[in-house]
Amino acid sequence: GYAMAVVYPAAGNIGGGGFMTLRTPDGHVTFVDFREHAPDAATPTMYQDASGHVIAGASTAGWRAVAVPGTVAGMEAVHGRWGRLPRADVMAPAIALARDGFILKPGDVALLHTVTAAFAKDPYARAIFLHPDGTPLEAGERLVQADLARTLERIARDGARAFYDGPIAREIVKSSQKGGGILSRSDFTRYHTRMMAPLSCDYRGYHIDTAPPPSGGGVALCEMLN
Repeated sequence: GYAMAVVYPAAGNIGGGGFMTLRTPDGHVTFVDFREHAPDAATPTMYQDASGHVIAGASTAGWRAVAVPGTVAGMEAVHGRWGRLPRADVMAPAIALARDGFILKPGDVALLHTVTAAFAKDPYARAIFLHPDGTPLEAGERLVQADLARTLERIARDGARAFYDGPIAREIVKSSQKGGGILSRSDFTRYHTRMMAPLSCDYRGYHIDTAPPPSGGGVALCEMLN
C-alpha cells in the first residue's frame, strides 16, 4: 500500500483513503473502513452557488475538494493488529522507491500526462511531476520524490501519530488554508478507522464475504451474483 503511494499516485496514495476486507487463516473476517472523512467545516451546500446549482469542478479539484486522509490510519491499524514484521521493515521498499526513484514506463506517463495542465497550476505538483521548464516527464526517465521519502520515513519511525499529530498534519493544514481549503488540525487528530462486520452472501455453494456500505462494491457484487 505504501509502495503504491510512490509508484501509482492516482490510485494508491497517503492523501486518500480506502477499504480493506481482511480474512485471517482462522476464518475471522473484518472489514476495515479508512475512507476519507469530510472536514468539520464542511456544509451540505459548499459546492453550490447562491442559486443552489452545482459549481462545476468544485467537488473534484482544489483544496475545498480535499477530505481528511485515512490511508495512513488504516494501514497502521491493520499493521498494529495483524502485522508481524516491524513497521520499518514493511515500509523500507516504499521509502527506497521514493528516495531513489523508479523508471517511468509508458503506462505511467500516459496517466501523468492526463493531468499535466493541473500540475502546471500547482507549485507543489509542478515541482514533482514536471520538468523545470514545465514540460511533462517521459518514459525512461526516473521519478524521484524526496519529500515523500522523508514523509514515509517519519511514518515508519512514529506510526500514524507522525501523520495526524505532528509536522505533516501542520503542513497539510497550512497549505489547505493558504489555498482556500477548510481542513483543520482537529480534523486530523480526531480521525479514526472503523472495524466492521463484512457483507455476506451465498452463491452456488460458495460463501462470500465482501465490503458493506459505505462501499457500494460488495452490495453490487451480491446483487449481480443473485
